[in-house]
Amino acid sequence: MSDDNNQRKLDVTSTAIERGIDVAKGFIDRLVLPSAEELGLLIKDQISFWRFNNQVRILNKARELCEKNNVSVKAIPPKLLYPYLEHASLEDDDELQDKWAILLVNMVDSRQNIQNHVFPYILSQLSSDEFKILESALIEKDRRVSELEEELSYFLENRPAIENRLKSEFDEINEKLQSFSLDGKQVYSAEAMELRSLVRSKEREIRSLEQKEFVLRRKIAAPESIPEKNIEEFEVANIIRLGLAKVVYEANAGTHSIEVPIDDRDSSYASVDFDIEIDTDTSTILTELGELFIDACREKNA
Repeated sequence: MSDDNNQRKLDVTSTAIERGIDVAKGFIDRLVLPSAEELGLLIKDQISFWRFNNQVRILNKARELCEKNNVSVKAIPPKLLYPYLEHASLEDDDELQDKWAILLVNMVDSRQNIQNHVFPYILSQLSSDEFKILESALIEKDRRVSELEEELSYFLENRPAIENRLKSEFDEINEKLQSFSLDGKQVYSAEAMELRSLVRSKEREIRSLEQKEFVLRRKIAAPESIPEKNIEEFEVANIIRLGLAKVVYEANAGTHSIEVPIDDRDSSYASVDFDIEIDTDTSTILTELGELFIDACREKNA
């Protein structure tokens, strides 16, 4: 008996759901022309045509770039081309369509070896603003590195001459200082004290030459920070999710004070109390993947 009741309830429920669907469908049919079934087919056709138009537009842009830059085109694997066309077909932003075209040109350029299957997916996940932020960061890094490499080249070329000049100045000052010595004893006149200060200064300059090359090379290799004022929090989260940027933490030790007790009658040694302040700074930097991706979407001159 209970099984029959359950079956009746199920039939009633199913009928009610079907009736609700029919009522909703009828209402939709009254709101739009043509009917829902025809509209579904129409929308599907329109979307397909819209995606096809995007593909054609991007492919033509890529063809024009190949002709402009005399690119020798090579075939690329279908497993790379197919997802590229799928993702590119959904792009309707003119500026990003240009990036899609450039990416394809760089992938088919026989002079390059870009076979990264993830780049089309990454580009499909970025807004125009997010791409511009990453591109600006890479442009700034290129500018900074170019200046530093020029400075390093100049330093390496002129280091021997600079070092000889500093050593000559050091010897000259030190010789003057020796003339102030009496029987091997130092003289503490104002002029002698000034000469000693100059000797120490030249010694520091000579030692700094040994560190300058290391410092410059370290600056050249340093990653590029993305200015936080130019990017929203959700944009940061997205580019980090895609592996194009990452957050790094830097600990900086602040000044500290040391207190040494003067009265040591109760102890044979002095106890020292000190406070150290450590601040942690965070910054968002462009990753190696981010640099490679943005570079793959930049036009290469012929």
